[in-house]
Amino acid sequence: MSIQLILYPQSYDGTNPITGTPDEFIVDGVYFTTINSSSTSLSLAFPVYQSAINLLNPTIAINTWYRFSGNTNSATQSAGEITFSSTQGVLQKVSNLITGANYSVNVTTSTNPSNLFLAIYTGTTIHTYLPISNLGLNSLQFIANSSTDTIVIYSGGTNIVSSISVLGATQLPSGAIQDLSNGQVICDLYEDEDIPLTLSVDNFKNVAEQVQSYSKAFNLPATKRNNQIFDNIFEITRTDNGLVFNPYVKTQCELKQDGFILFEGYLKLIDIQDKAGEISYNVNLYSEVVALADVLKDKTFNDINFLELQHNYSVDNITNSWNSQTTGISYTNASTSGYRDSYNTVKYPLVDWTHSFWVGGSNDINFTSIADIFRPFINIKYLIDRIFQDTPFTYESSFFNEANFLNLFMDFNWGSDNIPSNSNLNGYYGASLDINPNTPYYAGTTFTNLTIYSTQTNFFTPVPPDYNTTTNTLTNTTANNQYTISYSYEVKNTDTVNRDVEFRILSSGQVFDYSGVITLAANQSYTYAGTLTVPPLAIGDTLELQFKASVAGVISQINYNVGWLSSIYTFESMLNSLRGELGQWEFLKGIMTMFNLVSIPDKSNPNNIFIEPYSDAFLSSNDTANPNFFDNNSTKLDWTDKIDVSEMKLTPLTDLNKNTIFKFVEDDDDYAFSVYKKALSGFLYGSKEFDASNFTILQGEEEIVAEPFAATLVKPLEDTFADFITPSIYSHNADSGTSEGFDNSPRIMFNNGIKNISTYSYDAPLPNGSTGFLNENQFLQFSHLTEIPSSSSAIDFNFGECQYIQPVGSTTSNNLFNFYWLPYFNELYNPDTRTMTLKVNLNAGDINRFEFYDTVFIKNREFRVNKIDYKPNDLATVEFILII
Repeated sequence: MSIQLILYPQSYDGTNPITGTPDEFIVDGVYFTTINSSSTSLSLAFPVYQSAINLLNPTIAINTWYRFSGNTNSATQSAGEITFSSTQGVLQKVSNLITGANYSVNVTTSTNPSNLFLAIYTGTTIHTYLPISNLGLNSLQFIANSSTDTIVIYSGGTNIVSSISVLGATQLPSGAIQDLSNGQVICDLYEDEDIPLTLSVDNFKNVAEQVQSYSKAFNLPATKRNNQIFDNIFEITRTDNGLVFNPYVKTQCELKQDGFILFEGYLKLIDIQDKAGEISYNVNLYSEVVALADVLKDKTFNDINFLELQHNYSVDNITNSWNSQTTGISYTNASTSGYRDSYNTVKYPLVDWTHSFWVGGSNDINFTSIADIFRPFINIKYLIDRIFQDTPFTYESSFFNEANFLNLFMDFNWGSDNIPSNSNLNGYYGASLDINPNTPYYAGTTFTNLTIYSTQTNFFTPVPPDYNTTTNTLTNTTANNQYTISYSYEVKNTDTVNRDVEFRILSSGQVFDYSGVITLAANQSYTYAGTLTVPPLAIGDTLELQFKASVAGVISQINYNVGWLSSIYTFESMLNSLRGELGQWEFLKGIMTMFNLVSIPDKSNPNNIFIEPYSDAFLSSNDTANPNFFDNNSTKLDWTDKIDVSEMKLTPLTDLNKNTIFKFVEDDDDYAFSVYKKALSGFLYGSKEFDASNFTILQGEEEIVAEPFAATLVKPLEDTFADFITPSIYSHNADSGTSEGFDNSPRIMFNNGIKNISTYSYDAPLPNGSTGFLNENQFLQFSHLTEIPSSSSAIDFNFGECQYIQPVGSTTSNNLFNFYWLPYFNELYNPDTRTMTLKVNLNAGDINRFEFYDTVFIKNREFRVNKIDYKPNDLATVEFILII
């Protein structure tokens, strides 16, 4: 019986042998920065790429980009990518190649390639010409004909390329270890060694813990071959021989028996043992899904480049995001990931983030700022795709492509602080000890702009460039420009009797600060001072500081002291705040907990993972018209002849809990959630308790928490606005009676679409006074329900049934527990469910063909396999679950 342990190179990309990280030969190819400043050759004759080589080759510089074109324009660089039109290209002569060595050119595209090609030249002679045909990564190989071959990318259509990389394939030393295809190597094993494997599905008793397949620790002898594979790592004085084994880098492996693959995953070097001079490598094997958690555990959303989602925080983008097909967000950068959607990736639903509003005389709702109700949400499916994009793994999931899941979003709230800005801050400061005494500046009986005019110009530092010193008005010219103003204006009553004065700060008709009426005695002075941050301005919005008096010509401005700090707001800057700190694995694990998802390695592709709900992976849909994952993939196996049925022993499941609580994390500062909890004697909105007290011998309680997500209470903004139902996510200070935003836990919400309100409207001043935005009578509604008002057919993305705040609608039983967890718990707590552990005569072929979603028949009874302890040349120990 032949056992083989095969290791892949630690830098495995399908071609390279065992080596460290290969050298990069292209300069400025990962995120382009020098393309727009590179030399350009235009209007070249056909074939354009050959004409470019003939023209440039005599004087071409090493490791420098050149552009060429068959027309009057050249390729351009934007947001780290190159955009090509027809008959355009770029080239770079690389250095330090090894003649006759293999190299890989990796070209990543952001659009489906259209007549895009790679050409490799030695001098003016072409020796490789290959099409670039895949969206995303294209890995193409060539053999170097010289030490300075030229890499050419030529476009016969419209294309966008996000990166170009040339990596070398380090050659194996002569007389080194035996290698297979793709640089694999076979390790030496101890004679007749049998490597014990534990193959486990998501544990039937605790599916959320995701116990994965692994091997027990075993030893590899320190033979000449193994020492070369592990680079003599036990030798403290070892030197680099070109094959550097790093114990902190994943090493992909396969375990085979008689040609059958028993296990595909990764090898971990635990330690090196030396017993009486006999050295051995102590290793174990573990499955790829565990490795996914390892890859993501230290990554946050700050590690994802969301530049492709950058957009102006403007009224147009907010309202356009509500439409799913016609308009959508206007992004400022080209798409780089291939997952962005103009209509459904970013949304701005109306959420009661601060509960700061008042009701006007016309029954209008007036919000303090648009930022109090509109903050960005990102599509859940998009976030999952971007997480996987930066890992060596792919996934397949019918569930993630279902219509309801595609309408789920997570908030990217910035928390209790003001709107986060980018780093492009500009400061301005102006001051005057006195206004021109020969030309006093007086307030009129209507509001007049305060002045900054001064004869002492040496004390004056420029005001913002948008400020008109003649009209004393700032007219904004940059979208989303926000100003923080620190102001101090001193005035004096020059009359002999008392006079009144008032001050205000005005932006496009919207008052942001008002002093009230201030009475000044004769010759009395008063200073109007403070600091104010106005919401971001749209282009054309104005900003003015004003005063007026009860009688014209008596209240004179004496001096001023004003500081201005401006900043521009984009979505990218919003991201680098509260949600940027959220862990990627924490997010993905929370989604898996909500929907009771299981992850199953794909045997045909070790780096591919199937992700489906438990019921779809292990239970038949019993619907031939709409089969699920189990129906399409499961096989019924008959193992009756492989066991001694006379020793069959069935055991009831153990370690079951009397109560299981399903819930989300609690946001202590969430006012609406806390009020609801108090009113219902501690019941948590969105939670579910599974009570198994009828199993009278059971004890204990377990909590299954969809961390990091919190439940969101939806309700009317106020009782008088019954159809204005929004998520309520704000804190409240009982002492001051004020409400504000807080650093909330992330929320998962469903897109209910655009809602109309007919009897009233709402105002939101950002940008200030923008045409067509005030008196809005539509909004995008998000909630935890698929429809509002809710009916019995609605789906609730909370765990359990709860009383809604009316008129949200009727309580529905179609919730997370009943849809995704109850099928599992029905099996777990069924009095007829049994576990059975048997010795089974399994061979390598059985292990190779077996999947944990298969079912096994033994004496006409159907079982699911929960765990297999397999050891070659011995009987396997198998734990079965009797299927009811």
